[in-house]
Amino acid sequence: MPTSLIQLLEPLIGSTLTIDHRRGTVIDILEDPPSLVMSSSESQEEIRLDHLGRPQETSVPSWTVSLFSKSGNALHPDLQRQLHPDLAIKAHEFLNNKD
Repeated sequence: MPTSLIQLLEPLIGSTLTIDHRRGTVIDILEDPPSLVMSSSESQEEIRLDHLGRPQETSVPSWTVSLFSKSGNALHPDLQRQLHPDLAIKAHEFLNNKD
């Protein structure tokens, strides 16, 4: 069994998922708190400003999505539906055994 959540879910990087009615590509995995970092290629690039409000660079919007359901004790239902069943079971077990 993988020793970390990142190792377990690393194959998801680059995958396109729909979670909470938002479609995006997985660009990173965070362990604490367990979540996916998503990015949308459908959104327009945003201009980032420096501390004085001057435009500096453009970037694609990103957001994080918890791996847990709202109850906090199971894998997010949208992930359960989209992941390969074996991976969903392993992720659920990993998240519930992490104490």
